[in-house]
Amino acid sequence: MIVLILGSAFLAVKLSKKKDDQGTIAPEGEQPEGEEQPEGEEQPEEEHEYVFTSDWMDGRGVLVYGRPPVDYLSAVNASGVTWSVYWNGVNEAEAGYVQGLHEAGYKVSSNFATVQGGVTLNETLRETARCVGLWGAPSTFVGNQSFMCHNNPEWRRFLEKRIREHIDGGADVIHIDEIEGTGGHLDIAGFCPHCMAGFREHLRGAYSPEELKDRFGVEDVSSFDYCGYLRELNASTVWEDPNQMLLNEYLRFQYTGRVNQIKELIRGAKEYAGRPLLVSANVYGLLPSLQVYVPLLDFAVAEAPFRLPPEGQFTLYRLAEAAGLDAFYAFPDIYNLASLGEDDCGLWSCWLAEAEASGGSLLLPYEAYTYGGGAYTLLQEEIVDYIGFVARNRGLYVGAVRLADVALLHSLGSTLYDWGAWESFNEAGLMLQTLHAQFDVVYCGDGEFVSTAPSLDDLLMYGTIVVPARTELDPALSSLLQSYEESGGLIVRLDEDVGLNELAELLPAGGLETSAPGDVGVATYLKGESIVIHMINYRYDYSKHAFTPHADIDVSVRLPPGLNPEGECVLTSPDAGTETIGYVREGDWIRFRVPSLRGYTVITIS
Repeated sequence: MIVLILGSAFLAVKLSKKKDDQGTIAPEGEQPEGEEQPEGEEQPEEEHEYVFTSDWMDGRGVLVYGRPPVDYLSAVNASGVTWSVYWNGVNEAEAGYVQGLHEAGYKVSSNFATVQGGVTLNETLRETARCVGLWGAPSTFVGNQSFMCHNNPEWRRFLEKRIREHIDGGADVIHIDEIEGTGGHLDIAGFCPHCMAGFREHLRGAYSPEELKDRFGVEDVSSFDYCGYLRELNASTVWEDPNQMLLNEYLRFQYTGRVNQIKELIRGAKEYAGRPLLVSANVYGLLPSLQVYVPLLDFAVAEAPFRLPPEGQFTLYRLAEAAGLDAFYAFPDIYNLASLGEDDCGLWSCWLAEAEASGGSLLLPYEAYTYGGGAYTLLQEEIVDYIGFVARNRGLYVGAVRLADVALLHSLGSTLYDWGAWESFNEAGLMLQTLHAQFDVVYCGDGEFVSTAPSLDDLLMYGTIVVPARTELDPALSSLLQSYEESGGLIVRLDEDVGLNELAELLPAGGLETSAPGDVGVATYLKGESIVIHMINYRYDYSKHAFTPHADIDVSVRLPPGLNPEGECVLTSPDAGTETIGYVREGDWIRFRVPSLRGYTVITIS
């Protein structure tokens, strides 16, 4: 039995339908294996508690934002919901919704908001724990809510209590929204007395008085006020600090405090639950300041500023994969949702195809909040054909290995403190996608928040490594790249003056050649003894709210060593069915022509 504490009342939730060993519902009239009903004797219906499990999250299921009805979840073949219940605390109506989804076999991720003051009616707490801007004004954001300080001990105690309520409310997953806290919003927040005192303690614990003076110009740390220091400079944001070393140290202090808070919340929640409990978070855009939380999560949902067609975003999914996220769901941010009209539903099919072709997933919106108010719902009839296509052809996706001959280097140590380095990384990724280079991301953590580091063998999987502009190479990474070059690898180092055409000239010929223009996305995989190629059309006409088809796309793909296809070249698409076409074998190359690409086509050569 799950007991939900609702103020001073208790709500007992009892699930009575029969479930199998995995906690799923047995169809009406059927007995789970091993339970036989004697003939002529009607047995009373047994009552079963809901069984919490963590083995349902395989990274390929469909999740829906919000609180849709069961028939919507069934239509889109969903595993469950996220960003859903208990935003402002456990309540009877949403507890009943959770019970109903559990009875129907669906999983529930709660909506655990950690920085929005609106999640509590306690005005005193909102007043005392809110963030303060550089010039003393209370910090607010969407909906004019107070932005709450993660360094405030009262707010920390509130969140510890609230997360336990979500667990008591039957959540399968705690979904942490705005996980980055103050650390990701230092333009507007981070200058309350708790932050300033905490920063002084951070400096005192990390450096000697001599080091503080030499590195940061801090004469007396006990009286140092970072906020006052910035005001004396007449700065409008923290980013205007001319002392880059001091600025970086302040960022490090804020990131460290928030990471430690989230780590303790997760540890305490899983210990309190005493049952399988997953934790996810909104790692917005996989920004560097959000990547520091990835090692703490079971999976991630990333609200992101989606690139609208004709631009694609393979880089987002490649980065999530390289960062170690086995399950990653992308979701257009509130600004994207606010700009989408009812006639632009076709974009969701493109985004779903892009996610699946990249090894990720797309979160579907049901009454999702949009910037400025209102809600956005993706009508199920607009997406079911593509979801059904992916489900029917699941074997083409699971276990496939990307045939990449280029790796794009991502250095968290560089991007965490340099926005220009982050922009350079993303622009390089978009260049590679537009050029149809088959690329992966090689991830190098900062050694403090994320310890992930590539080995020489990791780099030697690729013939070329692209290093984005403004990437700072520490001695270990510099030595690794030197060893890679000495082993025959090619390093393409970009700078701020290298554009798309220059990168095209610097890259050697790869294992894929195509006449497709840049508004076609191409991803190539090895699946068993077959080559699988995903082609996505990004040519969207906003005036007609439709994709303009491509015709007669020539494709050549180099065969991996040992692969000797003798079968067919099959094109299958949710837009145009299935057809078989001929191909030509020339040495290690397979050459063929795709007669038409309307939206999304998967090509299998076996």
